[in-house]
Amino acid sequence: MKYCNHTSIPRLASALALGLSLLAGSAQAAPILSMTIEEIGVASGGVGTSALAGGGGWGNNFDSSGAFLAADAFFLSDGIDGALLMGTTQSNGAMSTGFIWGGLHFDFNTLKSAPGASITGGAMMLNLSGLVAEYVAGNLGFPASPDAGTLVTSVSMIDANHYYYTADWIHVFNNDVYLLSNQAIQPGWNGGGVTLHFEGIATTVPEPGTLWLLGASALGLMLSRRSKRT
Repeated sequence: MKYCNHTSIPRLASALALGLSLLAGSAQAAPILSMTIEEIGVASGGVGTSALAGGGGWGNNFDSSGAFLAADAFFLSDGIDGALLMGTTQSNGAMSTGFIWGGLHFDFNTLKSAPGASITGGAMMLNLSGLVAEYVAGNLGFPASPDAGTLVTSVSMIDANHYYYTADWIHVFNNDVYLLSNQAIQPGWNGGGVTLHFEGIATTVPEPGTLWLLGASALGLMLSRRSKRT
């Protein structure tokens, strides 16, 4: 009969204790993989919308006096949720089928800088510094990223890896409206800007603390099996 090597018991306990300690001490940050921004539909499980908008996203533009120039512009929906992917760049049409401002069709892209986001302690950290809006037919583009201090987000958990989120912000033009053809700045737009609202489903990866605990448990199991063979 083979007996368990008693030296493995402290090792197993130590491994499990390490896993539990890391789990307890972790900031519980959950990196976000993707965020839907179109109409809440099949891919979002039919989850309802906020009181602020009818679903997905909207925007509005204002002039240098602060007066809004057009009605809210909702994202066009093709019946399928669009997705803003974290850690990768997306071209026009990849994350949304577009939106209408003042009767004109605009598109979003993140070709200048990939977005990133995470959820920690019920709060969402969101980096949209590379978000750009383009009116291709009119040869015009501008950053649509949040100005400092204007981004407001909220999240509510659906399950371990899905959250319903909203994000609102303002971007004021300041020598950053440009022609797509030659990147020439169009200063006549300065002082005007846009307000934007995104909402949808944020999909996250497992929290690091959980992975540490699973790793520690696996290590303990390996040590236990090894002791049985000695």
